[in-house]
Amino acid sequence: GAAPALDLTALSSEEDEGKSSGPPSPASAPAAAERFRCAQCAKAYSTFAGLSKHKQLHCDAQARKSFSCKYCEKEYVSLGALKMHIRSHTLPCVCKMCGKAFSRPWLLQGHIRTHTGEKPFSCTHCNRAFADRSNLRAHLQTHSDVKKYQCKTCSRTFSRMSLLHKHEETGCSGSR
Repeated sequence: GAAPALDLTALSSEEDEGKSSGPPSPASAPAAAERFRCAQCAKAYSTFAGLSKHKQLHCDAQARKSFSCKYCEKEYVSLGALKMHIRSHTLPCVCKMCGKAFSRPWLLQGHIRTHTGEKPFSCTHCNRAFADRSNLRAHLQTHSDVKKYQCKTCSRTFSRMSLLHKHEETGCSGSR
């Protein structure tokens, strides 16, 4: 007997509809063509892959429109993603020293260090310290043996693109 229509939600294109691995027998053709049915719009597919593609193009489009930002035109698939985005408009983290506002607590924390002068991220190779972890990470490249940025004029190599630019701007001598 024919398999019952399955209540599956998943992705598709019309080109997969009705395709099968071989020519169907006249008796089984109608059942095979409707084996996988979309629960949202009742469109039927002969393969799960066909239904899956349909769900991605059709049903997920509805989900994407579920959560819209009231401040701008952006739309989100989940409420959590929308809430994270809304913080970029409301800027709930405010510096008590100067009033500057930030979307995330760690951004405010980094900003506060500009007032306090705190530099908690220290280089283990030299005595330099940094207020921001990303600046330490960039600095650590200067100690690396990997120097992949090369001056086209003098062939000198640098660990960071910014150091190469500084070298070029200060007037490359043209010799190693």
